[in-house]
Amino acid sequence: MNCARRGAVHGGGAPPVREEVMDISTEIQIDRAELERRVVDYTGTAAFQEWLADAADAYRAMGLPVPSYEVLRAEETDEVRRCIENLMVCEAKGHLWTERADPENGTSTLSCRRCGAEEHLRW
Repeated sequence: MNCARRGAVHGGGAPPVREEVMDISTEIQIDRAELERRVVDYTGTAAFQEWLADAADAYRAMGLPVPSYEVLRAEETDEVRRCIENLMVCEAKGHLWTERADPENGTSTLSCRRCGAEEHLRW
């Protein structure tokens, strides 16, 4: 899952892109109360409700039974928690950037392997 695209990072409502993100939060202590506050804040947004609807549509598109609202919400809340936890680690330790350069156009895209944040550079 890409946290930045999910909207948990920047407050956007873009549909999620599921990718595995390294969970290295055990390397650093994060404020659990702050983590839970951020999770509650995000899961109360319209963007999260839209994301739940998109997740249900994805189940339908694959021909799978859609879990109950409570089950779907619990699954996605856990995903949000992991995403925000990784973001908090990045806030404390810095991003783990990977660069994709486009020398023909003089641009680079930096993406964080931990939280999914992206930066676009022109050089």
